Amino acid sequence: LLRCPLNRITISLMEKNDIPEAARVLSVAMRDNPLHVALFQGNDENVRLEIEKMFHKLFDEVPGIVFLAKDGPSLSGVMRMKSCDGRKAPDDPEGPPDENDLNWRKTVWLREWAHHDPSDQHWHLGPIGVLPAHQSAGIGSKLMQRFCREVDACRASAYLETDLERNVRFYEKFGFKIVSRSAIFDVKNYYMVKASTA
Repeated sequence: LLRCPLNRITISLMEKNDIPEAARVLSVAMRDNPLHVALFQGNDENVRLEIEKMFHKLFDEVPGIVFLAKDGPSLSGVMRMKSCDGRKAPDDPEGPPDENDLNWRKTVWLREWAHHDPSDQHWHLGPIGVLPAHQSAGIGSKLMQRFCREVDACRASAYLETDLERNVRFYEKFGFKIVSRSAIFDVKNYYMVKASTA
């Protein structure tokens, strides 16, 4: 578990040279998430590297605002938030269904998430992850407090998706409520909204 006091953890904005390490931290934190295991059909080191590539691409192409939790130079947690205009569902997967094709599975996943996206402007939370050795030490809560402060200052609503029931209870502490559920590759997904403070 965490070897340093929580008061030594600093929250800062991600810079471009932080992207590789931020993607690595998220890949370690989220490798065993049920949806990733179903999507990538496993959770070995090759899968972790695929997840790392996926997050690296996200930060390169659609960075949003990313906060890092650090103890000195060591990165232990990452949280991304992005202002979204509302629902824009991607195109249907091309060609016949092919459950062995990763790109087909990714399209199915992203289309399902997009269908649940709020239609009005909101802040989208995700990805957020803390290294397993540092979990249950308050780092995720510290990141969420920063997220809520930013969102409340804008008097905006917020939205997230999660595939872990224990995360639902965590997000409820910060004012999120489940608004819908669905299954993707037999994995339960929960869609949650935090109402505007306006």
